[in-house]
Amino acid sequence: MSILSILGVGIIAVISYQAICMWQDMRQQDTLDRAASSIEQILARNSELMPVEMWSRVDELLVSLGDVRAKVHGTDGQVLYGPQVLLSQEKHKVSAMYPLVGLGGNMPMRDLELAIDVSEEKQFLNFIALLFTGVSVVWGAFILLLSGTFARFQLKPLNKFGRKIADFDPSNLTARIEGDHEPEELYPVIEQFNKLMGKVGQYHDQLRAFNSNVAHELNTPLSSLTVSHELLLREKNTDPAHLREALHSHLEELQRMNRIIQSMLFLSHASQGQYKDFRQIEKLSELVIPVMDYMEAMVDDKHLKFDLQGDAGAKVDAELIKRALSNLVSNAIRYAEEGSIIHVNIQQEATTGLVKITVSNKGVCIPEASVPHLFEPFYRVDQARKESGQNHGLGLAIVAAIARLHGGEPFAQNDAGWVQIGFTVRN
Repeated sequence: MSILSILGVGIIAVISYQAICMWQDMRQQDTLDRAASSIEQILARNSELMPVEMWSRVDELLVSLGDVRAKVHGTDGQVLYGPQVLLSQEKHKVSAMYPLVGLGGNMPMRDLELAIDVSEEKQFLNFIALLFTGVSVVWGAFILLLSGTFARFQLKPLNKFGRKIADFDPSNLTARIEGDHEPEELYPVIEQFNKLMGKVGQYHDQLRAFNSNVAHELNTPLSSLTVSHELLLREKNTDPAHLREALHSHLEELQRMNRIIQSMLFLSHASQGQYKDFRQIEKLSELVIPVMDYMEAMVDDKHLKFDLQGDAGAKVDAELIKRALSNLVSNAIRYAEEGSIIHVNIQQEATTGLVKITVSNKGVCIPEASVPHLFEPFYRVDQARKESGQNHGLGLAIVAAIARLHGGEPFAQNDAGWVQIGFTVRN
């Protein structure tokens, strides 16, 4: 605003100076025009007079006009009246030529040259330019000083707010800024900062829970392996059959640990956006059918059926979509009532333009309190859902990561005894 104010004053000064110059030019030209008209009238009325008497009347007229000087040329170019050079001693003058056709009688004339001394006007313009420059400089210094003082005064609450943030204890994620005594302009900033602190605290809790869950998930098989190995080492005569059984048990635990680690690595890579092999798939149903075929044995064991409805196209990573569908379908098979139907629906939303993929099964509904946490790593619904303790709880977290990688979000809901879990992808 200060710069705009200084520019505004400068523009006004320049425009005013140019206006004064134009006004002076117009006044000087008007003086010359009136002088030329008066001289032409004298020459026209006194064409029969003697030259001396005629020029004496022109002299009287020029005396009354002040700084105007005149020179008359004959038809052969010679000077009939006036000096060879008008106002030769003056640095600043304005001159003009006027034709004198048909004037002069016995002494034909060709043109009239007039000049006027504008030295005083030039001095006045220099004074005006100096005055305007001085006013602009003083105004600029005043505005900069005033705006700097005003800015420091206005920024005091913000600086105070910054010091409050600097005094925050990083370990206290529950701290908030009270906005009761703060300026009204800072209310949106304080509100957003408090929301940000809330999200940071939430993410910190999730990270702490994630680390605790990782430690728990890996500690159980490691402890089992450690105890089993200690017992085997204490046995003096180990039965080969018993040893083989122990090795099979150890292998299962190692495989379970490997699945957990691989899933954790996938989540880490997906959150960093390392999977970017996106290609346009005209029919997403072509990705669902291979997953259904792969799960056919599990479906037959529980006498289930698949029902695929709808279709749409999207730019996706086909293998990632298959993995997300595999996790959703395997969950649906695991918790579906025997003999029921598993519905897979693909639908493009008209309002958002997103493609919605939903897997529905009839079975034990998810508690409403668990729905917001369903896609968190290692989160398990309570034991009311059978087989909830046989999985490490990363399947739906992987679905969520794949959905967000494709510009969408996961979702879950219960609807009249049906569990609907799915995700969206950007078209």
